[in-house]
Amino acid sequence: MNKKIVIWGAGKIGRGFIADLFNQEGFDICLVDESAALIDQLNAQGKYTVVHASSEKIEQKVIKDFKAITTEQKDEIQKEINDTDLLALAVFPKNFDTVAEQVRQYILQRRINRKNDAIDILLCTNLIHAGPKFQDCLLKGLDAEQEQFFQEHVGIVEVLVIRIAPVPPQDAVEKDPLVVWTNGFPELPVDQAGFKGAVPKLKSLRLVADMRAEEIRKIYTYNMCHAVLSYYGKFFDYPLLVDCLNDPAIRKEAEGALGEVSSALQKEFGFTEADMNQWIKNVLAHTNNPTIADTVIRSAADPKRKLAKEDRLIGPALLCLKNGIQPIYLIKGIAAAFHFYDENDAPSQEIQNLIKKDGISQTVKTICGLTEKEDDLLQAIVMEYDRVPLELEWVLKSRQAFQLGMEYEQKYHGCGQSVVAAVTEVLGIFDEELFNAATGLCGGIGLINDSTCSAYIGGVMSIGLVFPRERKNFDGDRENKYLNFALVQELHNKMIEEFGTNRCADIHKKKYERSFDLQVKSEREKFEAAGAHVEKKGCTDVTAKVSMWTIEVLCAPMILKQLSKR
Repeated sequence: MNKKIVIWGAGKIGRGFIADLFNQEGFDICLVDESAALIDQLNAQGKYTVVHASSEKIEQKVIKDFKAITTEQKDEIQKEINDTDLLALAVFPKNFDTVAEQVRQYILQRRINRKNDAIDILLCTNLIHAGPKFQDCLLKGLDAEQEQFFQEHVGIVEVLVIRIAPVPPQDAVEKDPLVVWTNGFPELPVDQAGFKGAVPKLKSLRLVADMRAEEIRKIYTYNMCHAVLSYYGKFFDYPLLVDCLNDPAIRKEAEGALGEVSSALQKEFGFTEADMNQWIKNVLAHTNNPTIADTVIRSAADPKRKLAKEDRLIGPALLCLKNGIQPIYLIKGIAAAFHFYDENDAPSQEIQNLIKKDGISQTVKTICGLTEKEDDLLQAIVMEYDRVPLELEWVLKSRQAFQLGMEYEQKYHGCGQSVVAAVTEVLGIFDEELFNAATGLCGGIGLINDSTCSAYIGGVMSIGLVFPRERKNFDGDRENKYLNFALVQELHNKMIEEFGTNRCADIHKKKYERSFDLQVKSEREKFEAAGAHVEKKGCTDVTAKVSMWTIEVLCAPMILKQLSKR
């Protein structure tokens, strides 16, 4: 084949991914776009920069010696298509009809002089099984003989677009207004069966035998993960996806959803566990790229499209259910998406208006296209719709308790009292008498340091304030009492998991390599010198964590309590 490619769509994917890869292999590049302003700018500059920004390094590649023409320059386009065997379409699915109508005429004209020559169309769009959809558009209006020619000589080659191209930094734009900032993903996975002509020789080309499996894997992992991160991240007002991924609570949700869909993909398509583990590792690594600065708003935009039945959220959930896997994390991510609102995003406004008008249940059914067969999924989403924002509020409370616990222990000392103060203040139930009663807990009880960690006891007392066996029910209240026991046990388990013990002296040995008899002044001085009340170290660390854990163990029963009142 001749080393030339016409790229229809000179946006970020067209010029920043397809043109970049083919340029590296010495192909002549022709960019076609409907934007006359963009084409004029490309021609005026005569070059542009593609940035490959990984977490390790930033590489810049200059693309030049290309041709750029508008969709109005029909004679020029015809010459270019006559002279190529390869056309790439980097367009949105909503434009398939328009672009197919234009391309159809150029291919028919090309056929006059190149009757038996094939032309392959690389379809570069984020849509599962886009090939048949575009082919239906391309074959419209053809007679039987023309249709046969298209079927035999025009290849529709689906492409996986994994390269990310977010908004570039302002300083990069000032240097080059046409710069495309990418993660530099080096691979071009294509449908091997789609080619009618010669397969282009590219080092980056990866021929895929089962494109549908690969497309679903990509959309249901990369795109799903970014969606889950962004919809949770919006609750916390995080600007970037890396901020979301570095938040332990949000990362847990994303990794949980990835784990669910990984199991489903293995069962559905036969991917091996090792292959999927490496794939998920790559998803997280490519996402955790601070040099890309991919935004929450970009990944969350257009929730109406992203909540469609076969798209990145509902699709994985249904695949899990089909394969006997409960999509617990995925359902929570879907529920979070229904809370997304951005004043500059019309689809999010439409969803919120539907919720106000029809209620959440009907809105989920409408937006996600769920039928009676999927009623269990519908009901689960509706249930989580109320629960998810409450869970995130409790995450914030746990973090507030962590900060207060650390601050109080560092400033005032007395880990038991500090935990009681931090927890009860965050919950809005501060009790002066309980706080006073916790005075003697300090230093493993009265500074003797031979008993249970007083931070832990402060947490136990705080739990008792929320779920008590009251004096008036001294002879009963078994439900509250045993719930209290279960929460205390959960707090105990967190202590053991983190410190290996809940005894004051043993925690000292773990942190300072020795325990201290705090009844003795010289020992107290050594205790301080070892970092007892240094921020994020020593007993400040223990107090902060126990304060946070106490809120965390209270979260689930308190949310149930809140929901029962609605």
